[in-house]
Amino acid sequence: MSVSWNQNSFPLQPTDRRSMSSRGNRHTLTIRHVQQEDFGNYSCVADNSLGRSKKYMEVSGRPGPADFLSPPWSRSTESFNLTWKVESYPPLQEVRLLYRKLMMNETFQQPGRWHDVILTPAPRPPSEPLTHVMAFTLRGLQHSSVYEAIVQAKNRYGWNEVSDIFQFYTQRISSDIHSEEMQVASSTSRSGATSLHRNAPKSSAWSVAMTVLPIIPWLLAPLMGALLHGGTLFDRSKPII
Repeated sequence: MSVSWNQNSFPLQPTDRRSMSSRGNRHTLTIRHVQQEDFGNYSCVADNSLGRSKKYMEVSGRPGPADFLSPPWSRSTESFNLTWKVESYPPLQEVRLLYRKLMMNETFQQPGRWHDVILTPAPRPPSEPLTHVMAFTLRGLQHSSVYEAIVQAKNRYGWNEVSDIFQFYTQRISSDIHSEEMQVASSTSRSGATSLHRNAPKSSAWSVAMTVLPIIPWLLAPLMGALLHGGTLFDRSKPII
């Protein structure tokens, strides 16, 4: 099997800063003291009697994508503290933060307009030569709302890829919670009223029963009197139809 390396589709040869090595099935390209001329698209091509395989990777001096560190739930009704990190060997020159509110209800979700914030990064501490951690507080937000944010960073080699969308939520105000409690109480009250209405026929049935029962002895009195005196309630000479 033969293995070759390419940069931007051109074959690579060993130099004082670049070397290739192989150990079993592991093949390695090592670049020391990386410079701007080393940036580009690299490919590794492997050939044997059964065919060819090729893999690609990019070497770039641009920053890596930003990762958000903030928890999604705010403790404030009108502000949110966004914190994120970006990995970059050269110092960051500029950071762009975009955020928007989501218009939501029970039937639809519609994003609002993006708000653009340009930030100048602070100098990176010597103890963290690679990772840049930044924070920014968004103010003037609406309570009980859902927002989205993305971040993009730039160093001397250019802009990185836009971060994944980060979704966060502002705190509800007490009146919202009280309103929900009132709605639940109102719903419970309506449910109870319906239950009482359904039970009403049972009360009516008992009222009717209590009204009819005292009448029954008056209906039985003539029958009992006739039996005691040997009489009859019907004229047996006439057929009963």
